[in-house]
Amino acid sequence: MSSAFKRGVIAMTVANTVALAMAIIGYLLYSRLMTPAEFGIYAGSLAIAKLGTTVLDGGLKVAIIKHYETISLGVLRALFLGSALVSILATLLLAAVAFTLVVLSLLDTNTALFFTLYGAAYFLTYPVLFIPLAKLEREQHYTPVARAEALSISIEYALPALLWSMVAPGFWSFILAAWIARGLRATLVLVACEDRAWLSGGSAPQWHESKALLREGLGLQIAVALSMVRDNIHLWLVGPWFGKEWAGLYAWSLQLCAVASQVFVQTATRVALPALRLTQGMNARWKATLTQIAWLTIFTAPPLIFLTDIARAANDILFDAKWTAALGLLPFLIFRMLPSLVTTPLGSLVLAERNARAYTVANAWWTGGEIVVATTMLWLYGPIGLAWSYAFMAWLGVAAFMRQLPPPARFASLLPPLLLRPSLWTAVALALLYQWAVVRHGFNGDLISVCLYSAIGTLICIATEKRCWQTLIPPLHGRGYL
Repeated sequence: MSSAFKRGVIAMTVANTVALAMAIIGYLLYSRLMTPAEFGIYAGSLAIAKLGTTVLDGGLKVAIIKHYETISLGVLRALFLGSALVSILATLLLAAVAFTLVVLSLLDTNTALFFTLYGAAYFLTYPVLFIPLAKLEREQHYTPVARAEALSISIEYALPALLWSMVAPGFWSFILAAWIARGLRATLVLVACEDRAWLSGGSAPQWHESKALLREGLGLQIAVALSMVRDNIHLWLVGPWFGKEWAGLYAWSLQLCAVASQVFVQTATRVALPALRLTQGMNARWKATLTQIAWLTIFTAPPLIFLTDIARAANDILFDAKWTAALGLLPFLIFRMLPSLVTTPLGSLVLAERNARAYTVANAWWTGGEIVVATTMLWLYGPIGLAWSYAFMAWLGVAAFMRQLPPPARFASLLPPLLLRPSLWTAVALALLYQWAVVRHGFNGDLISVCLYSAIGTLICIATEKRCWQTLIPPLHGRGYL
């Protein structure tokens, strides 16, 4: 692993940390500044932007990253022009849908205008962004990507709150911030990418030659769609079946798990495929995947184990106990997150070693099985049935990905880096110790005390890992610290 790659991984981790911090701060501020109805409109705009950029991407960014041969300028030019055309059509379609809802009296004009202008900031900047972003990640140049994303996300979450409170309330602040942030991100990433001939028109578009990338991108897009269906069962199945309150309880619990884990998981998602693409041979790739699983477990499992105690204290102190029912779901969802630390690296390995079709097939088996089991459990046990299904069905995803991999990949090899970790079992012991103090002695510390205990406990857990000291001590020796 090169020093430049290590610096890039650290930079991506820092960027994801900044993004997470700004998201938390932004949501707290907007919850205070906006009414529930206004907050719902804002959440709707974020959903439109996410869905739209997912459709626009078409899997092309990942297809470019994993492509082994050099991609010609003509092909890149064709992908850029095609994406630009689709983005314009998507913006017009969004406007048409929004204002049709206005005509039908299902949406007011200001909200329709907000949805259109906010979504357009994402749609119209994406064609300029995805090719240089893919090229930088393909070459493992993560530092400029991290810098651009950390800065743009900070602007996108912080600027609207400042404009809303200091200038004038209104969704115009979100529109302005979105255009500034997305434009800045596209500009910084584009400048960092040295080869920009595909943008200037120096080469004729090669439409026919781009079909292979488009086909692979379509396969990846189907896999992404399957993942979105699987990850939102609580919205499209539990909500209509048992009411929006249960959908909200699951959403709140899942968001907590994401907050505790997404910094390292998101970093792994971004860096795994480019690194595996450059790794020669299945043996080396399998070893690298097991190493990544071990590191993800070390840094992610302890915060997840302590999450229930933190959530319980926050619910009592900050939220007037309105999320008490959701606390019962958390242990099940935490169990789900552990095998999810395996599916993230395995998905990248399937893409690097096999192809988009194998990746899509694995996701199809996982999603189909999860829907069948979730529906059955909901029918048998009511709304809590999805929690039971969530707790163990991620292992089906592990098995589905493993089925697509050749030797030496073995299911049994995954268990030691995930489950036989000193950090994991130290976290379990410390969490049980806290519970013993609560039950036996009636100790019920405030939120600050619980967070401090969890933070110190996490550091203790990480310190129990031999590989952490092996990574840390040689640099300290080299710099004269030891």
